[in-house]
Amino acid sequence: MLLSIAGRRHLLAAALGAGLAMATLPNAYGQAAPAAPPATLRLEGLVTTPRTFTAAELAALPHIEQKTTDKEGKQHVYRGVALREVLHLAGAPEGKGIHGQVLAEAVLATAADGYQAVFALPEIDVDFSPQTILLADRRDGQPLPPHDGPYQLIVPLEKKPARWVRQVTSLRVVKVQ
Repeated sequence: MLLSIAGRRHLLAAALGAGLAMATLPNAYGQAAPAAPPATLRLEGLVTTPRTFTAAELAALPHIEQKTTDKEGKQHVYRGVALREVLHLAGAPEGKGIHGQVLAEAVLATAADGYQAVFALPEIDVDFSPQTILLADRRDGQPLPPHDGPYQLIVPLEKKPARWVRQVTSLRVVKVQ
């Protein structure tokens, strides 16, 4: 059967597309697909030093562990950086700086898929709240699974994990009006 020129072009385009798609999969020799770009976290808004944290910068910060229960009722040990520490490095209001109009500021956490959650600054600050909100990068000694990571917010004292934002890509300090 002979194909028209348009048909040949379509077939060639489909073959090239399949070849490009296959280039990202492991090959017959078991070589891994190209690595994903390094994970970053953007911190911006009402801070003195907006910045983008690299995975190496976040890994170098002091890490803590929290044992908590997920939405399926399973116990896990999460490891990561206290959210207040990350905010501190960008110059977000903290401690005695959280008073007056600053009490109407919050952190908007955004995930890779657009999911968002809000945290009032006093919820994050050690002078106001007994809990530590964790920017986790590990669970049970392993990196977070791709569905949750590379970073996930863990809010240990909440009854529902609706604000446990997975795949966090940015944090923005905003004024609530």
